[in-house]
Amino acid sequence: MKTFSQFSDEQLISHILENDKDALGELYNRYFKKVYQKCFSILKENDIAFDVAQDSIMKAFDKLESFKGNAQFSTWLYIITHRDCLAYLRKKNKTTMQSLEENTQEDEDIKESDFVSQHEHEEADQENIMFALIEHLPAEEKSLLLLKYQQGKSIEDLQASYHLTSSAIKMRLKRSKDRINELYWVALVSGLPYALSLL
Repeated sequence: MKTFSQFSDEQLISHILENDKDALGELYNRYFKKVYQKCFSILKENDIAFDVAQDSIMKAFDKLESFKGNAQFSTWLYIITHRDCLAYLRKKNKTTMQSLEENTQEDEDIKESDFVSQHEHEEADQENIMFALIEHLPAEEKSLLLLKYQQGKSIEDLQASYHLTSSAIKMRLKRSKDRINELYWVALVSGLPYALSLL
């Protein structure tokens, strides 16, 4: 059996893509505990965190060919993990919402003005998170989003400014929006500082 403890993540991945099971075991042992701890910090239940961690790390291993090395492997893995944790929470929240709807009678004494005030406060917090994330994007990516969604520039205007085709502009906008939306959920669950650290 080969010893891979001194290998970098990228070296291990190279061996794994050549079907080296020892390298796969090393990468699994290197990250499973960290992935589990991250899941537990979000999901707060041992058994569920274990299951989601197991699913997340195996999903990442199945997708190793798509890992391009543009970010650290750990960052890529933790984003997959966050996504899986949030998917679990969204599924769980559907059940919770159904339960809440069955008990609305208990909340009749809540004033509408109280709800509006809380709603406005939550909206302000959400906007602050979004703007903070956008502010920390690379300059060109940030500029493109602000031109489109803050200044209302058309795709044609952006084509002229960036000297790109319509499809290229739309692709960049979609990629940036998806990235911001994903990091927004990370910020809600794990805090804005952690979300910003992933940029």
